[in-house]
Amino acid sequence: MRRARDLRRARDLKRAEEADDAGSISLLTLGFAILAIVLILVVSAATQMQLQRTRLTQIADELALDAADAMDVPAYYAGAAERPTDQAAVGLSPTSMRTVVNGHLAGYSGRYHLEHVAVVAVSSPDGKTAVVSVAVVVKPLFGLEALLPWSDGITLNATSSARAR
Repeated sequence: MRRARDLRRARDLKRAEEADDAGSISLLTLGFAILAIVLILVVSAATQMQLQRTRLTQIADELALDAADAMDVPAYYAGAAERPTDQAAVGLSPTSMRTVVNGHLAGYSGRYHLEHVAVVAVSSPDGKTAVVSVAVVVKPLFGLEALLPWSDGITLNATSSARAR
């Protein structure tokens, strides 16, 4: 009787040891799956931010080129503007640069799929170089902004310059 009881107790202990390990692999697999999904979401959001920054830089480049071509035509033909020389181009007018940049901004924003791009500054430090700064607020992919401290979006800035020749 005692031997039967010892055999049952040994069998019960063996079952208890086996039961402790049951489900461990499932929990580990679930943890790694969640980690992989979070990693994919974060990498996708970072890639989207980089692509948006590249698009904004392209918009700034094109706007700077347009601004560099914006001379004050009426002032030039009235004789009030500088005459071009072999070393320099016609001087740039800040008002004509801003008018051209604001006029072309909507077309470039639509082409690059960026909405609400704002012109931060349009200037010409030397009268020959157009400097254009633009900014946009971008929200991360997949609603990740709810989990992040910057839930109102991330502001991307781009500045570009072009020389009138």
